[in-house]
Amino acid sequence: MNLSGDFIIFNFSIIKSGPFLKKIESLIKNNSLSFTILLGILLELCYLTFVLFQGERGNIILYMVIYSIAFVFFFIAYLIINKKRLSRETQNFNKLEKLFNIKPALFFIIIFGLLFRITLIPSHPSTSDDVYRYIWEGKIIYNGYNPFEITPDDARLNYLHNKDFPRLVTFPNMTTIYPSAAQAVFVLGYIISGDSDTGLKIIYLFAELLTFVFLIKILRLRKQNENLVILYSWLPLPIMESFINSHIDVVGILFFVIFIYFILKNKYLLSVLPFALSVLTKLYPLIVFPLLIKKIGWKKTLNFGIILAAICLILLYPFFPSNRPINASLFTYLKSWSFNGSVYSFLYGILHNGYLAREISLVLFIISIVIISIKYKDFLKGVYAAWISFIVFAATVYPWYLGWLAAVNPFFGFYSVLSLFFTVNFSNITPLGDVWKEHTWVFLIEYIPFYFFLSLEFLFLKRNARKS
Repeated sequence: MNLSGDFIIFNFSIIKSGPFLKKIESLIKNNSLSFTILLGILLELCYLTFVLFQGERGNIILYMVIYSIAFVFFFIAYLIINKKRLSRETQNFNKLEKLFNIKPALFFIIIFGLLFRITLIPSHPSTSDDVYRYIWEGKIIYNGYNPFEITPDDARLNYLHNKDFPRLVTFPNMTTIYPSAAQAVFVLGYIISGDSDTGLKIIYLFAELLTFVFLIKILRLRKQNENLVILYSWLPLPIMESFINSHIDVVGILFFVIFIYFILKNKYLLSVLPFALSVLTKLYPLIVFPLLIKKIGWKKTLNFGIILAAICLILLYPFFPSNRPINASLFTYLKSWSFNGSVYSFLYGILHNGYLAREISLVLFIISIVIISIKYKDFLKGVYAAWISFIVFAATVYPWYLGWLAAVNPFFGFYSVLSLFFTVNFSNITPLGDVWKEHTWVFLIEYIPFYFFLSLEFLFLKRNARKS
């Protein structure tokens, strides 16, 4: 399903408008590229405002306000750019097209997407402090220590301490939960900029550029409007989570998008390495592994799995600790932590048993993946459904987790998913108080629009399936 494709649920043209609104609509239609550029400038001003007024340690309220305003500008730009044919004013940019061999609209989508990210490089973390662990782990690896073996509060690391590290690292009594590809990024970031997150953001910038390139390649492969890359490149969620809060997910997302490209090109052997690197950045991509069976068959999936396991083992082996299992802290995290999970929180509210709620959510998720693996003939649709299922049933849904879904969204553009990208911003209210407490009203604001639109989309797709 895509907002520009055959499955448009909400046709805004049916809304009756007066003469004034019709004039506005005509003005935008005839100057669509200019309006898109104007919205890009407004978005840039939003991010520049954040950098100028955030303070030394970031600002959650300012973050939420800028996110909300930026999302409105992004969504308007998307509605304009989503037209199959932009206004004839693109003829004014013929020289640009000849110079860069790229259509003007796509050129500005990419340039602004990069500009937004570059602008936020000087910013400080606001809604998450994960990056301090990234920097610390890069630092200790550089100095010859294994983050899977030694905790941040270990006395042997005292000589590496300074005013910020490891004071700002959360759970200093735990070893790392991040796999080896992530660790490689951490140490490279430390080599570039030391105790600053600037090095990480520089790496992220190159990763995002390549993500744009491969998203465009996939859109062209599927004969879709290449301008739909705006659904990722201008979306405030990956921009702000990666270039303000410095989350590493964008690196894993790059490799995941490359994996999808090679799978769709039926080059499954070439897809194994990027998939492995994606998994070794964050483990989440493993949820789509069962979908390979229908796409490439049992035999090739088995070969894929063997090569994947070998690559992961080789790249993890240098980090195997001598004093504990390599996944000890990860299992502790998965068993103990929860945040913003919709189904999990609903079950917990009924059962008052976190363990049971987590187990039921896991079973429901596994069932959904099995159904998706059997039902979906289109691999990419299956991947999209799997990520939606992950968001629905996960016990922990931080905003940056949605970045993985955002990378697949340009091909389908569900309104439900877009609504969640907007409302997930309200989950940042939780850390505002003195006590970490989740609020029911935040869940309602965040998830009611999502499930409402998702239900309509499901019914619409079901109705169209019957017709076909």
